[in-house]
Amino acid sequence: MHVSKKFLFCLLLMTSTTCFGKTIIWDVGDTLFTTSKLGVAYSIGFTHFIAYMLLDWRNPNIYPIIFDILEKMDPSDSYPHEKATDFKGNPLPIVMHKWLAGKIEEKELLVSINDYLEKLDAQHYFVSEREKNLLKRAFEVMFNPQILARYTYPLAKGIQLLRDCAEAKDTNGELKNTLMILSNWDAVSFNLVQQHYPDIFNYFNTHHIVISGAIGLIKPHVAAFEYIINTCKLNPADCIFIDDQSVNVRAAATCGITGILLVNGNYTALREQLKELNVL
Repeated sequence: MHVSKKFLFCLLLMTSTTCFGKTIIWDVGDTLFTTSKLGVAYSIGFTHFIAYMLLDWRNPNIYPIIFDILEKMDPSDSYPHEKATDFKGNPLPIVMHKWLAGKIEEKELLVSINDYLEKLDAQHYFVSEREKNLLKRAFEVMFNPQILARYTYPLAKGIQLLRDCAEAKDTNGELKNTLMILSNWDAVSFNLVQQHYPDIFNYFNTHHIVISGAIGLIKPHVAAFEYIINTCKLNPADCIFIDDQSVNVRAAATCGITGILLVNGNYTALREQLKELNVL
């Protein structure tokens, strides 16, 4: 079949000027949204913290004690995967992995925690009854989807960058990028957050929102990334993954996905990296 030089020239021109967009997979927690620690503390009750500090002479930061209790509940010695991490990069207790992956519901989890608190109390684990009651209240708030959703807010710079990625166009005026979510989040509170901020989540196709609590898989397990690749029929080479946890970025890289680490909320640096990848 004869092909004219004019046809070949037009094909070459079209190929060279058309920009094929990327699939940008976003983490949500501390990337697009954050949960107010002050709001959570308010729900626990400031008077409980003050009494604990003044009467027991203890540091009101009970975060390490919470993690110690959860770790003791379900030791991780035989855990087969690399652990997910918190906002400080500390490995999460296994019981939290199970909750985030939807393996255990918050009501069942709270019953187990309360039973374990009684066991620890019998072992004289707590410095006072106040400490025990404060921790019990903290767990009740920590695993309450309504409270978590109430104090979860969008990060303005992150949402602006998301919007810019969603609205970026190629040389033909077509939208360049497809946006997706892959996040460790319990399904109940995430659904509530979605309901509170529909304008933000409208940037994502419903089928492109993948939450650990809904699929039974949690980052940094490679299986979580394989799930979104296979389910959404993605080419990893065309994907960019954005997360604030280095362990998750490394896991994405093992699947052939380009990972970008959001460091200390530096969205300016993140924007520059996305420009270099030609998505903005």
